Amino acid sequence: MARLIDIAHAAGVSEATVSRVLNGKTGVNDATRDTVIRVARELGRDVAPEVTGSGPLVGVLVPDLDNQVFAAWTERIEAELFERGASALVGMRARTVEREREILHRFLHAGATAIIVVSGHHAQQRGPVDHYREVVGAGVPLVLVNGVRDDLDAAFLSTDDEHAMRLTLTHLQDLGHRRIGLAVGDEHTWPVREKLAVFEEVARSFPEDAWPAAFTDFSYAGGYEAARDLLSRGATAIVCGSDVMAAGALEGIRSQGLRVPEDVSVVGYDDVFWAGLTDPPLTTVRQAVASIARAAVRAALGGGGDSRRPARTEVVVRPQLIVRGSTAAAPGSTAG
Repeated sequence: MARLIDIAHAAGVSEATVSRVLNGKTGVNDATRDTVIRVARELGRDVAPEVTGSGPLVGVLVPDLDNQVFAAWTERIEAELFERGASALVGMRARTVEREREILHRFLHAGATAIIVVSGHHAQQRGPVDHYREVVGAGVPLVLVNGVRDDLDAAFLSTDDEHAMRLTLTHLQDLGHRRIGLAVGDEHTWPVREKLAVFEEVARSFPEDAWPAAFTDFSYAGGYEAARDLLSRGATAIVCGSDVMAAGALEGIRSQGLRVPEDVSVVGYDDVFWAGLTDPPLTTVRQAVASIARAAVRAALGGGGDSRRPARTEVVVRPQLIVRGSTAAAPGSTAG
C-alpha cells in the first residue's frame, strides 16, 4: 500500500494534506482533494468511504463473538461510531500474529481511517508489534484496548486489573477466606500479569502454597478443570479471569460434591449479561465497557489529522465489584 509520503510527492502536496484528505478532514480545497484522491488510487491505495460522503470507516478487531464480553465490546463500539456518523468494519478470530496482520492489512485496504483492537496480540508480553507499527506509519490512528506495550506508539485503554484484584481479594478475605485460588489464562498476557502480580503480592502474607494458581484458557472447560485443580490444593474461594471460566468453575465444584457458596466461593470477571442468572448468581468484576468504548472511539476519530503518528496515550479505567450470591463466608468462619 502506498505510503502518505509517496502520495504527497506524486501529488505535489504535503503529507499533512494527504492525511487530511484520506481521513476525511476539512480545510483542503476541492481541486487539491480531487488530485490527492486520484493519485492515491493510481498508487493502489483505497480511498476512505468518508471522502465520498459516507462517513469514516473504523476497523474493529475482537478475539471472537462467542464470549459475550467481546460481543458487548463490539456492540458498544459500533453504537458509539454510529452516533458520530462513522461505520464499523469488524474482524475476529485472529488466533495468530499472522492472521492479525492480515486482518489489519484488509482494514487498511478497505479504507479504514482508524483501527481499534480489543484484547489482541498487543496484550502478549513479548509478541511482535511490527504490524501495529505499519498501521501507525500509514497515518492511521491505532487504539489498543486491554493491553499496554512500552515499545509501541498508540492510544492504550485498559481496565484497571490491579484494582479489580485488590477489590476481589479484600472481599474474600473479609468473608474469612484464607486459601484463595486464582484461575486465569496465559500468564504472559497483560491482563493476567496485572492480576497475578497483585495476587502473588497478597499471597506472600500467607503460608507457602496456601494460595494456588491454575493457568489454563478463558473457557468453560478451562474454568472447570482449574476449579478441580484448585480444590485439590485446598482453595475455599476461586477467582476466575472471566465469567465464562467462572461458569465452568461452578460446574467443576459441583462435580466434586461441593456447594457454592456454602463450601466454595467463586468470583468471575466481566459481568456479562447472564452473570446474574447463574445458580447461584455470580459475584463478578464489571468492566466499564461503555466508558472505555466511548473513549476508544473518541481516540480513533480524533487521532491522525495533521500527524502521521498520533501521540502515545494511556488511560486506565477502574471497574466495579458486583457482589451476588456466589460468595459467602468461608467454611467454619464467623465472617460475612
